Amino acid sequence: MLATLVLSGFNSCLKEDGNSSILFNDPQDIPFITEYLPMDLLQLFGEENIHFGDRPFNVEMEFESRHRYVAVTTSAESHPAAGTTSPIAHYHKISRKYLQIADYYSMTQEEACCKLVSPVYLTGNDTAFTAYYFEQPATAGRPVHAVLFSGKKSEAGLKDFRYGYKIVRYTDSIVPPTVYPENTIFIFADSDGLAERHTWFDESLIDTTQNR
Repeated sequence: MLATLVLSGFNSCLKEDGNSSILFNDPQDIPFITEYLPMDLLQLFGEENIHFGDRPFNVEMEFESRHRYVAVTTSAESHPAAGTTSPIAHYHKISRKYLQIADYYSMTQEEACCKLVSPVYLTGNDTAFTAYYFEQPATAGRPVHAVLFSGKKSEAGLKDFRYGYKIVRYTDSIVPPTVYPENTIFIFADSDGLAERHTWFDESLIDTTQNR
């Protein structure tokens, strides 16, 4: 069902001109979310939280989220239980949106610098969106994460905000035993259901040493 929905959402418009077809209003050549992200991550995230479409609303904004664990899949013996709320604030900024790609800055209240991922891919419509991408945080073991988050437009921020990621692999030759194992998946919702608009970004926060 996911594959069917995303394919229908990304159809191009064609104008016939004699024996040729002229492509107009062409969606960008972005990867389909169902082919790009691991299927187990999408399934745990929930189809109802993935917003398909090739015209996501103008989501350029800064906002803050506080995460409540919705689901955890891991082989680790110890992990946060579903329903646990993290006390750490997460800050987000989506900028330079052009059709279905954008830049994304993020950090937590415990970090001194923010990270940039560019591009991130967007699907959605005029009321909701989903962003998805891969990242490689500069944390122990140098993990690769498959990530997506979504929300619905609101004057106060993003309603029904949800965020999820899967640890796809570690790239360091030596991986500390203290990290969560590969294939661990975390799904979060905002603790009160709304990721509030919050002006936090300053260019001095950008980590100029990061690779992406």
